[in-house]
Amino acid sequence: MTRLRAGLNVHTSDTVTLQDLVTTIEQPPGLTIMIFLSGGVDATIGGVPLDVGRRGDEPVRGVMISRARPDRFVRHAHKGDHMRKVIVTMSPEWISESGFEGIAGHEIVQAFCKTHLARFDWVASPALIAIAEQMLHPPHNETYPEGLYLESRALDLVAEAFTALASEGRAVTRGQLSPVEQKRLQSIKDVMARPDAEGLPLDRIARLCGVSVSKMQRLFRIAHDSTVSEYTRRTQLVRARQLLEREGIPVSEAAHAAGYTSAANFATAFKREFGLSPREARRSARA
Repeated sequence: MTRLRAGLNVHTSDTVTLQDLVTTIEQPPGLTIMIFLSGGVDATIGGVPLDVGRRGDEPVRGVMISRARPDRFVRHAHKGDHMRKVIVTMSPEWISESGFEGIAGHEIVQAFCKTHLARFDWVASPALIAIAEQMLHPPHNETYPEGLYLESRALDLVAEAFTALASEGRAVTRGQLSPVEQKRLQSIKDVMARPDAEGLPLDRIARLCGVSVSKMQRLFRIAHDSTVSEYTRRTQLVRARQLLEREGIPVSEAAHAAGYTSAANFATAFKREFGLSPREARRSARA
Protein backbone atom coordinates (compact mmCIF):
# COMPACT_ATOMS: atom_id res chain seq x y z
CA MET A 1 0.00 0.00 0.00
CA THR A 2 1.57 3.27 -1.14
CA ARG A 3 0.35 6.81 -0.51
CA LEU A 4 1.34 8.62 -3.69
CA ARG A 5 0.02 11.98 -2.53
CA ALA A 6 -2.87 13.26 -0.43
CA GLY A 7 -6.00 11.49 -1.64
CA LEU A 8 -4.26 9.19 -4.14
CA ASN A 9 -3.20 5.70 -3.05
CA VAL A 10 -2.20 2.49 -4.78
CA HIS A 11 -2.37 -1.05 -3.45
CA THR A 12 -0.58 -3.80 -5.36
CA SER A 13 -0.66 -7.46 -4.46
CA ASP A 14 0.91 -10.65 -5.83
CA THR A 15 0.14 -13.05 -3.01
CA VAL A 16 -1.03 -16.47 -1.91
CA THR A 17 -3.35 -16.55 1.13
CA LEU A 18 -1.90 -18.72 3.89
CA GLN A 19 -5.03 -19.07 6.03
CA ASP A 20 -8.73 -18.28 6.04
CA LEU A 21 -9.50 -14.84 7.39
CA VAL A 22 -12.14 -12.12 7.42
CA THR A 23 -11.27 -8.42 7.07
CA THR A 24 -13.74 -5.66 7.92
CA ILE A 25 -13.02 -1.96 7.41
CA GLU A 26 -14.97 1.23 6.82
CA GLN A 27 -14.06 2.73 3.48
CA PRO A 28 -14.24 6.53 3.15
CA PRO A 29 -15.94 8.33 0.26
CA GLY A 30 -14.09 8.22 -3.05
CA LEU A 31 -13.43 6.14 -6.15
CA THR A 32 -11.72 2.76 -6.34
CA ILE A 33 -10.34 1.27 -9.57
CA MET A 34 -9.46 -2.43 -9.51
CA ILE A 35 -7.52 -4.46 -12.06
CA PHE A 36 -7.31 -8.19 -11.33
CA LEU A 37 -4.72 -9.90 -13.50
CA SER A 38 -5.55 -13.23 -11.85
CA GLY A 39 -7.63 -14.41 -8.93
CA GLY A 40 -10.45 -12.54 -7.25
CA VAL A 41 -11.99 -11.57 -3.94
CA ASP A 42 -15.01 -12.77 -2.01
CA ALA A 43 -16.15 -9.42 -0.64
CA THR A 44 -19.07 -7.07 -0.09
CA ILE A 45 -19.39 -3.34 0.33
CA GLY A 46 -22.52 -1.99 1.96
CA GLY A 47 -23.80 -5.57 1.88
CA VAL A 48 -23.57 -5.66 -1.94
CA PRO A 49 -21.39 -8.49 -3.37
CA LEU A 50 -18.46 -7.13 -5.37
CA ASP A 51 -17.93 -10.14 -7.64
CA VAL A 52 -14.57 -8.93 -8.98
CA GLY A 53 -11.67 -10.95 -10.30
CA ARG A 54 -10.46 -12.98 -13.23
CA ARG A 55 -11.03 -16.68 -13.68
CA GLY A 56 -9.29 -18.88 -16.22
CA ASP A 57 -8.98 -17.33 -19.66
CA GLU A 58 -11.51 -14.56 -19.07
CA PRO A 59 -10.47 -11.12 -20.35
CA VAL A 60 -8.85 -8.81 -17.82
CA ARG A 61 -11.41 -6.28 -16.67
CA GLY A 62 -11.23 -2.94 -14.98
CA VAL A 63 -13.81 -2.26 -12.29
CA MET A 64 -14.51 1.20 -10.88
CA ILE A 65 -16.73 1.71 -7.84
CA SER A 66 -17.89 5.00 -6.35
CA ARG A 67 -18.61 5.67 -2.69
CA ALA A 68 -20.57 8.86 -2.07
CA ARG A 69 -20.45 8.18 1.67
CA PRO A 70 -18.48 5.91 4.03
CA ASP A 71 -19.50 2.26 3.89
CA ARG A 72 -18.50 -1.10 5.31
CA PHE A 73 -16.19 -3.37 3.34
CA VAL A 74 -16.02 -7.06 4.30
CA ARG A 75 -13.61 -9.50 2.66
CA HIS A 76 -13.46 -13.29 3.15
CA ALA A 77 -10.04 -14.66 2.19
CA HIS A 78 -9.57 -18.39 1.65
CA LYS A 79 -6.43 -20.42 2.18
CA GLY A 80 -4.57 -21.11 -1.07
CA ASP A 81 -6.07 -18.20 -3.03
CA HIS A 82 -3.54 -16.67 -5.46
CA MET A 83 -4.27 -13.09 -6.38
CA ARG A 84 -2.50 -10.55 -8.59
CA LYS A 85 -4.16 -7.16 -8.50
CA VAL A 86 -3.67 -3.40 -8.68
CA ILE A 87 -6.04 -1.06 -6.87
CA VAL A 88 -6.03 2.73 -7.09
CA THR A 89 -8.16 4.80 -4.71
CA MET A 90 -8.95 8.50 -5.03
CA SER A 91 -10.58 10.84 -2.54
CA PRO A 92 -13.28 13.30 -3.66
CA GLU A 93 -10.86 16.14 -2.83
CA TRP A 94 -8.13 14.74 -5.07
CA ILE A 95 -10.62 14.29 -7.92
CA SER A 96 -12.00 17.82 -7.60
CA GLU A 97 -8.49 19.35 -7.52
CA SER A 98 -7.10 17.37 -10.47
CA GLY A 99 -8.68 19.32 -13.32
CA PHE A 100 -10.98 16.61 -14.66
CA GLU A 101 -13.63 19.26 -15.41
CA GLY A 102 -11.81 19.87 -18.67
CA ILE A 103 -11.99 16.31 -20.02
CA ALA A 104 -14.58 15.11 -22.51
CA GLY A 105 -17.52 13.52 -20.73
CA HIS A 106 -16.64 15.06 -17.35
CA GLU A 107 -20.35 15.38 -16.51
CA ILE A 108 -20.69 11.59 -16.75
CA VAL A 109 -17.70 11.13 -14.44
CA GLN A 110 -19.18 13.64 -11.99
CA ALA A 111 -22.56 11.89 -11.99
CA PHE A 112 -20.81 8.57 -11.36
CA CYS A 113 -18.83 9.99 -8.41
CA LYS A 114 -22.02 11.31 -6.79
CA THR A 115 -23.85 7.96 -7.04
CA HIS A 116 -23.21 5.73 -4.04
CA LEU A 117 -21.96 2.27 -5.03
CA ALA A 118 -22.19 3.06 -8.73
CA ARG A 119 -20.18 0.46 -10.63
CA PHE A 120 -18.55 0.46 -14.04
CA ASP A 121 -16.86 -2.53 -15.71
CA TRP A 122 -14.87 -2.53 -18.93
CA VAL A 123 -12.49 -4.85 -20.76
CA ALA A 124 -8.95 -3.64 -20.09
CA SER A 125 -6.85 -2.62 -23.07
CA PRO A 126 -3.43 -4.25 -23.65
CA ALA A 127 -1.86 -0.94 -22.60
CA LEU A 128 -3.73 -0.99 -19.29
CA ILE A 129 -2.70 -4.59 -18.62
CA ALA A 130 0.93 -3.60 -19.25
CA ILE A 131 0.56 -0.68 -16.83
CA ALA A 132 -0.81 -2.99 -14.14
CA GLU A 133 2.10 -5.40 -14.62
CA GLN A 134 4.55 -2.50 -14.33
CA MET A 135 2.90 -1.35 -11.12
CA LEU A 136 3.07 -4.85 -9.66
CA HIS A 137 6.81 -5.02 -10.25
CA PRO A 138 8.22 -1.47 -10.61
CA PRO A 139 11.88 -1.14 -11.58
CA HIS A 140 14.35 -0.27 -8.84
CA ASN A 141 16.17 2.79 -10.11
CA GLU A 142 17.95 5.06 -7.66
CA THR A 143 17.67 8.02 -10.04
CA TYR A 144 13.88 7.74 -10.42
CA PRO A 145 11.84 7.48 -7.17
CA GLU A 146 9.49 4.52 -7.11
CA GLY A 147 6.67 6.74 -5.87
CA LEU A 148 6.86 8.93 -8.98
CA TYR A 149 6.98 5.85 -11.21
CA LEU A 150 3.85 4.43 -9.56
CA GLU A 151 2.08 7.78 -9.69
CA SER A 152 2.70 8.16 -13.44
CA ARG A 153 1.27 4.69 -14.04
CA ALA A 154 -1.65 5.31 -11.69
CA LEU A 155 -2.59 8.46 -13.63
CA ASP A 156 -2.53 6.50 -16.90
CA LEU A 157 -4.81 3.92 -15.28
CA VAL A 158 -7.22 6.62 -14.06
CA ALA A 159 -7.21 8.23 -17.52
CA GLU A 160 -8.22 4.98 -19.23
CA ALA A 161 -10.96 4.35 -16.65
CA PHE A 162 -12.45 7.82 -17.10
CA THR A 163 -12.16 7.62 -20.91
CA ALA A 164 -13.94 4.26 -20.94
CA LEU A 165 -16.60 5.57 -18.56
CA ALA A 166 -17.21 8.70 -20.64
CA SER A 167 -17.55 6.62 -23.80
CA GLU A 168 -20.31 4.57 -22.21
CA GLY A 169 -22.67 7.55 -22.22
CA ARG A 170 -26.04 6.82 -20.69
CA ALA A 171 -24.99 3.41 -19.41
CA VAL A 172 -23.43 5.03 -16.36
CA THR A 173 -26.81 5.19 -14.66
CA ARG A 174 -27.40 1.45 -15.14
CA GLY A 175 -30.96 2.11 -14.05
CA GLN A 176 -32.52 1.53 -17.44
CA LEU A 177 -31.57 -2.13 -17.65
CA SER A 178 -32.48 -4.88 -15.23
CA PRO A 179 -29.62 -6.72 -13.45
CA VAL A 180 -30.13 -9.67 -15.81
CA GLU A 181 -29.98 -7.40 -18.86
CA GLN A 182 -26.88 -5.63 -17.50
CA LYS A 183 -25.13 -8.98 -17.12
CA ARG A 184 -26.20 -10.05 -20.63
CA LEU A 185 -24.96 -6.78 -22.11
CA GLN A 186 -21.58 -7.23 -20.41
CA SER A 187 -21.29 -10.79 -21.71
CA ILE A 188 -21.96 -9.51 -25.25
CA LYS A 189 -19.22 -6.88 -24.84
CA ASP A 190 -16.84 -9.58 -23.59
CA VAL A 191 -17.47 -11.66 -26.71
CA MET A 192 -17.04 -8.62 -28.96
CA ALA A 193 -13.70 -7.83 -27.28
CA ARG A 194 -12.23 -11.24 -28.11
CA PRO A 195 -9.63 -11.20 -30.92
CA ASP A 196 -11.44 -13.98 -32.77
CA ALA A 197 -14.64 -11.90 -32.85
CA GLU A 198 -13.12 -9.16 -35.00
CA GLY A 199 -14.99 -8.80 -38.26
CA LEU A 200 -17.78 -11.24 -37.33
CA PRO A 201 -21.25 -10.28 -38.60
CA LEU A 202 -23.85 -9.25 -36.01
CA ASP A 203 -25.94 -12.39 -36.43
CA ARG A 204 -22.90 -14.56 -35.67
CA ILE A 205 -22.06 -12.52 -32.54
CA ALA A 206 -25.69 -12.72 -31.45
CA ARG A 207 -25.68 -16.53 -31.81
CA LEU A 208 -22.45 -16.77 -29.80
CA CYS A 209 -24.13 -14.76 -27.04
CA GLY A 210 -27.42 -16.66 -27.16
CA VAL A 211 -29.55 -13.64 -28.09
CA SER A 212 -31.29 -12.36 -31.20
CA VAL A 213 -29.89 -9.46 -33.22
CA SER A 214 -32.93 -7.35 -32.32
CA LYS A 215 -32.44 -8.08 -28.61
CA MET A 216 -28.77 -7.17 -28.85
CA GLN A 217 -29.58 -3.91 -30.67
CA ARG A 218 -32.21 -3.07 -28.03
CA LEU A 219 -29.71 -3.48 -25.18
CA PHE A 220 -27.21 -1.17 -26.86
CA ARG A 221 -29.91 1.37 -27.69
CA ILE A 222 -31.02 1.54 -24.05
CA ALA A 223 -27.53 1.55 -22.54
CA HIS A 224 -25.61 3.61 -25.09
CA ASP A 225 -28.20 5.31 -27.28
CA SER A 226 -26.48 3.77 -30.29
CA THR A 227 -26.51 0.71 -32.50
CA VAL A 228 -24.00 -2.11 -31.96
CA SER A 229 -22.02 -0.91 -34.98
CA GLU A 230 -21.93 2.69 -33.71
CA TYR A 231 -20.79 1.50 -30.29
CA THR A 232 -18.06 -0.64 -31.86
CA ARG A 233 -16.85 2.20 -34.06
CA ARG A 234 -16.72 4.61 -31.10
CA THR A 235 -14.86 2.06 -28.97
CA GLN A 236 -12.32 1.49 -31.75
CA LEU A 237 -11.76 5.24 -32.13
CA VAL A 238 -11.17 5.59 -28.39
CA ARG A 239 -8.65 2.74 -28.57
CA ALA A 240 -6.92 4.36 -31.56
CA ARG A 241 -6.65 7.66 -29.69
CA GLN A 242 -5.05 5.89 -26.73
CA LEU A 243 -2.47 4.31 -29.04
CA LEU A 244 -1.70 7.66 -30.67
CA GLU A 245 -1.41 9.58 -27.41
CA ARG A 246 0.35 6.96 -25.28
CA GLU A 247 2.50 5.09 -27.75
CA GLY A 248 2.83 7.59 -30.59
CA ILE A 249 2.11 5.00 -33.29
CA PRO A 250 1.80 6.20 -36.91
CA VAL A 251 -1.62 7.44 -37.98
CA SER A 252 -1.83 4.66 -40.58
CA GLU A 253 -1.44 2.03 -37.84
CA ALA A 254 -4.05 3.75 -35.69
CA ALA A 255 -6.44 3.75 -38.64
CA HIS A 256 -5.90 0.01 -39.09
CA ALA A 257 -6.42 -0.60 -35.34
CA ALA A 258 -9.74 1.27 -35.59
CA GLY A 259 -10.84 -0.87 -38.54
CA TYR A 260 -10.40 1.75 -41.28
CA THR A 261 -8.77 0.94 -44.61
CA SER A 262 -8.65 4.63 -45.55
CA ALA A 263 -6.54 6.99 -43.43
CA ALA A 264 -8.60 9.91 -44.75
CA ASN A 265 -11.89 8.36 -43.62
CA PHE A 266 -10.29 7.56 -40.27
CA ALA A 267 -9.13 11.17 -39.86
CA THR A 268 -12.62 12.47 -40.67
CA ALA A 269 -14.30 10.13 -38.17
CA PHE A 270 -11.64 10.84 -35.54
CA LYS A 271 -12.07 14.61 -35.76
CA ARG A 272 -15.85 14.30 -35.72
CA GLU A 273 -15.64 12.21 -32.52
CA PHE A 274 -12.93 14.11 -30.59
CA GLY A 275 -12.65 17.56 -32.17
CA LEU A 276 -8.97 17.13 -33.10
CA SER A 277 -7.07 15.33 -35.82
CA PRO A 278 -5.15 12.07 -35.34
CA ARG A 279 -1.90 13.95 -36.01
CA GLU A 280 -2.69 16.44 -33.24
CA ALA A 281 -3.41 13.54 -30.85
CA ARG A 282 -0.13 11.89 -31.84
CA ARG A 283 1.83 15.10 -31.27
CA SER A 284 0.65 15.12 -27.64
CA ALA A 285 2.53 11.83 -27.12
CA ARG A 286 5.79 13.52 -28.10
CA ALA A 287 5.18 16.76 -26.22
